[in-house]
Amino acid sequence: MDNSPQQNIFSSDEKAYLNDLKLAADFQKTVLPEIVDVDYLDIALMYEPYDVVSGDVYDFILNREKELAIFIGDATGHGISAALMTMMVHIAIDSLTPNLATDKSIRKLNQLISSRNTGRSVTSALFRIKPDGLLKVTHAGHPSLIVVPADNSQIVTFKQAGCPLGLFIEEPVQYIEETYQLMSGDKIIAYTDGLVEWRNNEKESYGLDRLLDSIKINRAADCRKLMTAIYDDVVLFSNQKRNSDDLTILISEYKNVLI
Repeated sequence: MDNSPQQNIFSSDEKAYLNDLKLAADFQKTVLPEIVDVDYLDIALMYEPYDVVSGDVYDFILNREKELAIFIGDATGHGISAALMTMMVHIAIDSLTPNLATDKSIRKLNQLISSRNTGRSVTSALFRIKPDGLLKVTHAGHPSLIVVPADNSQIVTFKQAGCPLGLFIEEPVQYIEETYQLMSGDKIIAYTDGLVEWRNNEKESYGLDRLLDSIKINRAADCRKLMTAIYDDVVLFSNQKRNSDDLTILISEYKNVLI
C-alpha cells in the first residue's frame, strides 16, 4: 500500500470533491421545479443527468392570466461548475416579471447572467402558451422548438436564433419572439442537445433528421408515449452506448378547454 503524502493528499482532495459533488447534487434537486398543472396542457418531462449533477435546466412561470411560460436551457461544460450555472439561472428566472414578453425575458436573463462574468454560457429557449393556444417563443442559441400539428400537417421547427445567455451583456444578435397558433391536440417538443448529439459506436450523431423521422412515425401517441418512443429510438441508434451529455426532453400537448 502506498502511504506517501502525495497519495494521501490526492485521496483527501478526491474525497473533498466527491463531497462537494454530492452537496451540489442535493441542492440542485431542491431547486428543480415540479411540473405546473394547467387544464389546457398535458406535460411530460424526461431529465437525465450525465453525471451526479446536470448542466441542463428547466423552469415554469405561471402568471395571473394562467399563461404558462416554460424555460429550457443547457449550460456549457459538466460537473459542479455547470450545475452552479443552472442554479444561477433559476435565481434569475425568479426575478422575472411573469407577464414580460419572451424576448424581453430572455434579454433580461442575458443581462443578469452576463453581469456575473462567469465565463460560461447557457443555450436556452423560453416559450409561453396562453389558454387560447397562442404560442410565443424566443431562442437563445438553443435547439429549435418543434410543433407537431394534430391534423398531420407539416411539422414546424422554429429558428435557432440568438446568442446563448451569458456571453454578452448587449446581445450582438437581437432576440426575436416568434408566434404560432396552436390547435387542440398539437404538441410542442423542447429538448437539449444531448438528444440530437448522442453518438453511436461510429461516432455518428443521432441528429435532427432522425429525431423528426421518429416524431413523424409516433406523432399520434400521447406525450409520454411519444417521449418514450423518441428515447427508445436514440438508444437503439446508439447501440445502447452511454450518452456523453445531459439529456432533457419536454413534450406538451395543447388541449383547447375554451370550446
